[in-house]
Amino acid sequence: MSNAKKVRELMVEITEYPHIPYWMSMRDAIFLIRSTYNATSGMIVHRMVLVFDERYQLLGVLTLKRLLAGIEPRFLRKDEKSPYQGITHDDYASLATFVEGAFSEGCKKEAKRPVSEVMIPIRATVDINDSVAKAAFVMLQADVNLIPVMDGENVGGVLRMSDVFNELTKIIVE
Repeated sequence: MSNAKKVRELMVEITEYPHIPYWMSMRDAIFLIRSTYNATSGMIVHRMVLVFDERYQLLGVLTLKRLLAGIEPRFLRKDEKSPYQGITHDDYASLATFVEGAFSEGCKKEAKRPVSEVMIPIRATVDINDSVAKAAFVMLQADVNLIPVMDGENVGGVLRMSDVFNELTKIIVE
C-alpha cells in the first residue's frame, strides 16, 4: 500500500537541495535559485532555499514569495510611511512609470540584506523513518510545502509537498 512508504524513499538528499548560510545576502539566494532554472521546461527546479547556521543546523527556508517581498523597496511597503500608500490599482500604471528607476535601485539595495531577515523559521520536521502519510499530516498542520527530514540530530534531506501529493494520490488514481 502506497501510504506505508517511508519518508526516506521520497526525500531529496540535503546535498541535492540549494542551501546557504544565514549571513549571505538575498542577492546570493536569488542567484542560487536562478541557477536551478530549467530552460527546457521553463521552470525553476527548486523554489526554496534552505538556511543554515555556522554549525550546519537548519534555521529556516526562503521561498520565492519571501525573496520578492524582501527585495521590495521600502518606499512601497505598506508598513512604511510612504507617499504611495493608499493608491488604488487604477493608479499602478502611472506609479510604475514614475518610480521605475527608484524601484530598481531600491530592489538592489534591499537585496544586500542577509537572508536571515526574511527567512521563514522551521516550524516542523519529520523523521527519516516516518511514513509518508504522517509527513503529509505534519505538513498540513504546520502549513508548509517543504519539511526537513531528520536523520538523528542531522538534516538528511527535505520532503516536498508535490512528492507527498504524487505518492498519496496514487491510491485514488489506481
